Amino acid sequence: MIGQRTALLLVAGLIVLRLVMAAVLPLSADEAYYWLWSKHLAAGYYDHPPMIAWAIRAGTLLFGDTPLGVRLMGVVLSLPASWFVWKAGKLILNDDNRAGLALLFFNLTLMTSVELLAATPDMPSVVTSAAFLYCLAQIQATQNGKWWLAVGAAAGLGLLSKFSALFLGVGTFFW
Repeated sequence: MIGQRTALLLVAGLIVLRLVMAAVLPLSADEAYYWLWSKHLAAGYYDHPPMIAWAIRAGTLLFGDTPLGVRLMGVVLSLPASWFVWKAGKLILNDDNRAGLALLFFNLTLMTSVELLAATPDMPSVVTSAAFLYCLAQIQATQNGKWWLAVGAAAGLGLLSKFSALFLGVGTFFW
């Protein structure tokens, strides 16, 4: 079985690879569309919440109007997303090595590899969903009701990312 340290090193390598790909791949049509939004920030857009435009603006402030600038926040946000999955795994599985394996599998999935690279509304949605899961794991592990505030914050940020975050609330209701 892969140890926690090995999993962390492999994930670090995947994140570096994601950073290189973010810099060299050309933008897709959707990414260019969202980049245009980042030039005219608003509280929302016709068919999407505003988080992706805000994330792209942050990246382009640092690296300009380049593919890396547009995608930078996806690579940056893969760090907290990975941390949330890793810590939730530790809480749920009670095993450091299996939590490390969950972290590695999360970063190897096609969804994570693409959604934390491409600048689409799914990018911040993945991170907020991971935070939501971590907060629920804290509730289960600690029985501390204060974590419901963090669940609500993660849900709110999720709704600023993508409207499908509503399904997290529905799932939690049944949980």
